Amino acid sequence: MKKIIILLSCFMLTGCFENSGYLVKSCEKKETADDLTSITTYTFGFKNDIIDDLKITYDNVGSSNTISSIKLSIETQNKFSNLEYNILVDNETEYKIEYSVPLDSDKEVLDKLNIKQSRTDLVKTLKELGYTCE
Repeated sequence: MKKIIILLSCFMLTGCFENSGYLVKSCEKKETADDLTSITTYTFGFKNDIIDDLKITYDNVGSSNTISSIKLSIETQNKFSNLEYNILVDNETEYKIEYSVPLDSDKEVLDKLNIKQSRTDLVKTLKELGYTCE
């Protein structure tokens, strides 16, 4: 019996049961154009490869004119998306917003945001789009 417990402990320590508990993963993509740097981060919680919590953060840093334009665009988009969001940073040169995405959202919303129900499928899609996942 002691050998079984020791063996199971070794498996758990080496990650053999990685999908047995609730885990969190994130994927990030940084893009720079002229005076704007945008970092998009998908953070998702999952168990047994099924995602049950998803947040997308957009962090934009640039000139005051560029940030004003971005804020106006995002505010217009927010009126039609019906997604819950929090503005994390709002100043002249940075605008950072985080969306909570319900996985039972309309297919159109999920497709637009590249959302998949499976962690494996989401990571694959995001990597194909140039994201780095940890």
